[in-house]
Amino acid sequence: MYHATQGEKRADELFQAGLDHIDQGITIFDRNLRLVGWNKRFIDLLGFPEDLAYPGAPFEIFIRHNAERGEYGPGDTEDQIRSRVERARLFEPHLFERPRPDGRILRVEGVPMTTGGFVTVYTDITNEKSREEVQERLIRERTAALRLSEERLRLIADNVPAGIAQVDRDMRIRFANIRFARAYGLSPTEILGLTCDDILKSETLDFSRPFFEQARQGVPVDYEMTVTLPSGRVIEIRTFLRPDRPGDGTPCGFYLLSVDITRLKKATAAALQAQKMDALGQLSSGIAHDFNNLLTVIIGNLVPLCDRLGDTEVTRELAQPALAAARRGANFTRRLLAVARRQALQPSAVDVEDAIGQLVKLLRPSLPDNVEISTRLRGGSKPAFVDPGQLEMALLNLAINARDALKDGGRIELATRRQTLGAAEAESLKLKPGDYVRISVSDDGPGMPPETAARAFEPFFSTKTDGGGSGLGLAMVYGFVRQSEGAILLDTEQGRGTRFDIFLPAVCAPVLPQAEEEDGIVLTGEAPGLALLVEDNPEVRRVIRRQLADLGYPIIEAASAEEAEETLDAVSAIHLVVTDVAMPGAVDGRELARRLRAARPEIAVVVMTGHSEVPSTETGAAAIPFLRKPFERPALAAAIAAEANRIACLEEKA
Repeated sequence: MYHATQGEKRADELFQAGLDHIDQGITIFDRNLRLVGWNKRFIDLLGFPEDLAYPGAPFEIFIRHNAERGEYGPGDTEDQIRSRVERARLFEPHLFERPRPDGRILRVEGVPMTTGGFVTVYTDITNEKSREEVQERLIRERTAALRLSEERLRLIADNVPAGIAQVDRDMRIRFANIRFARAYGLSPTEILGLTCDDILKSETLDFSRPFFEQARQGVPVDYEMTVTLPSGRVIEIRTFLRPDRPGDGTPCGFYLLSVDITRLKKATAAALQAQKMDALGQLSSGIAHDFNNLLTVIIGNLVPLCDRLGDTEVTRELAQPALAAARRGANFTRRLLAVARRQALQPSAVDVEDAIGQLVKLLRPSLPDNVEISTRLRGGSKPAFVDPGQLEMALLNLAINARDALKDGGRIELATRRQTLGAAEAESLKLKPGDYVRISVSDDGPGMPPETAARAFEPFFSTKTDGGGSGLGLAMVYGFVRQSEGAILLDTEQGRGTRFDIFLPAVCAPVLPQAEEEDGIVLTGEAPGLALLVEDNPEVRRVIRRQLADLGYPIIEAASAEEAEETLDAVSAIHLVVTDVAMPGAVDGRELARRLRAARPEIAVVVMTGHSEVPSTETGAAAIPFLRKPFERPALAAAIAAEANRIACLEEKA
């Protein structure tokens, strides 16, 4: 029998001590599944009693101990022992994780030995598993967060009012939002993988190709263009290209964002048009007074001259043509003021459909046989708050323009409908949100080229080469509509006809029938009372003085409102004051009329204006009659008669 030497025993002790200091449990079983070696960590990790381990201890006792204390879970104990021992006898490599009842998790790794048996290492991986679980949880949370972020980004991208796409270096679509895909009749998934050549029209691609190439080279690019969509709709878009630089910053494609700016460009054009009209209005307002004063002098002298000359050759050949030209000049000035939105309007609740019906009756007999005119009226729409006379003139202008466009025949249609404008739609038209009456005047004629449509509302712009057009028709319509707090849109294209859409404020009040006007008080043969004429221009004053004298008035003159007030204080017998609006000094004719109405309502007041402005905001009995220069004696007589009516009513009430 061999006995180990002292040195061998010492070596064994040192070897065992080394094993006991290892943080992992170790067991060595021989080919008979008898314990050959182990360390204390094995006993601690698996919770075995220390006396269970001894040299030659069978593998089965460790399995039985675990089975009996329930470490293998529910089931027959003997079956659990037998299956595990039989598996061990195969001496196959094995690696598995085993949770312990105390919450620890062990990794068990068995390695067969060449001499038979196997070495098993037991490692406590509880902390490691905990870290893995934390990492897995973090990964799951971050994945969920990324998925949520992606969904949010997709939601945002799909609801942004722009087409968005990602294009790689091969010009293939790698991402597209709903708006971009739908513009080409596809879904976001259907468009993925297609190239720009597949979806863009050749003209669009030819125009965009240089910009695409710059973006592929890493240069940010912005550009605008006109695009025809597969639906046939033509839009203006602004496109932003931004290079895609992942990783090392090398461009690998670009992001594309396209915004429909059709409405914005129309709004900008409308704003520029409004600025032009405002500028023209300022210019027109500045010259109108002086020009109308000149016409007042010319007409005021030509009328009595014609009367005195009688029906002579001089009258027919010289005076009457000059008078007719002066009157046309006065009408032209009024039209110019309407273009400039300086025309005085008298809006009321107007039944637009009735007005259109009357207009069509008027127009139909004058149309050529090859031009048809029709209406499409919804019935029962709200009335519009508008000047009825100016509305009729505006619609007449549009209808005549349509007729002139239909040289080879065609169809004109006038249609109405009620439309409620929301905030965005109203903003694009520079209107307030609310209810509007929409009037459409359309024709199926040749339409307008873009350059003509862009200038359609410009004053003095006309396409009539025969001199038959002044270029003020559409400009007058534009000025009237904007002054009426409405909007007008032009929709035209060569070969597809023309349509004008007018938006006018709707009112809830019903349209009442016009009351019969009472007969005005006319001047009798008796001498009227003393008149005070207030006018700073001596030539105009001379003409008005003659007209008043022809009406039988004795006249006192004043060159300013201050002088007129001094005269009124000094002379109590004055019954009539005729004053111009524009006067030198601190007080103008409008203020003079207001003071007279307040202090001496029994005095008749007539205000003259060369600006075609309403001199007073009062209505009803308090309204002050006004005359637009140039005027003739019958108009002056009518204004005085209206004042006589007012004063007579006051006396009856008193």
